[in-house]
Amino acid sequence: MNCDICGREIVGPAFKVKVEGAKMIVCRNCQRLGKPYQEDPVLQQPRPGIIRVTRVPIRRAPELPKEIQELDIAENFADIIRKKRMKLGMSQEELAKRVKEKLSVIQKIEIGRIAPETQLCRELQHELKIKLLVPRKETPAPKTAALGEVTLGDIVKIRGQRDEETPS
Repeated sequence: MNCDICGREIVGPAFKVKVEGAKMIVCRNCQRLGKPYQEDPVLQQPRPGIIRVTRVPIRRAPELPKEIQELDIAENFADIIRKKRMKLGMSQEELAKRVKEKLSVIQKIEIGRIAPETQLCRELQHELKIKLLVPRKETPAPKTAALGEVTLGDIVKIRGQRDEETPS
């Protein structure tokens, strides 16, 4: 077991201390940095009329589906949204109400100051009958080593050749 403060392996007894409200298990050297505490072995029964609140562990957000991860917003999203809204004769206020968003957000999206999140993109696509989410373009990684330059892979090969050449 390692000390929560210094990270060294705890040799001997471990100590339970509170450091600025955080409960930690520490070594003998770090013990002085906090105040000792003891956990109650048995939780007390709540008295009548008192509601006990239990903590629920925080869950990580689930991974996005693959089809959403591989989508990007169109580069000219601001122009697409503004032109289609105007073609439909819709005001920014009306569009904001339909997609349940603030007017200021719609204004900022239309001037290109902010990009809409995926959910808002889907709402706008549905309301305006447009395509905002496009497949992500995979760009090949550029080669950094020009001809004649030595790369890490070359060094491994050179060392491997040199080791083979030296007699044992």
